[in-house]
Amino acid sequence: MNTTQKMTAAATLALVLLQPLTSQANPQHDRMRNCNKTAKEKTLKGDERKAFMKTCLSGKHADTAALASAKPAAATKPVKK
Repeated sequence: MNTTQKMTAAATLALVLLQPLTSQANPQHDRMRNCNKTAKEKTLKGDERKAFMKTCLSGKHADTAALASAKPAAATKPVKK
């Protein structure tokens, strides 16, 4: 194997090993996606959108808290009394 082939093999291996790290969920990315979605639903534009995004991304907005705490509800059985 020559030097170029070794470098190519090493680069390929590095990409394969790093792939799972880049595909993991990022909370900031999720927050950005949720804030953008909410701003679009509210049809915010200009300074109003900028102010909303600032508070939403900082986690101080009510919609952000609701989205962050929203988890799939587990199936529960009704309690018999």
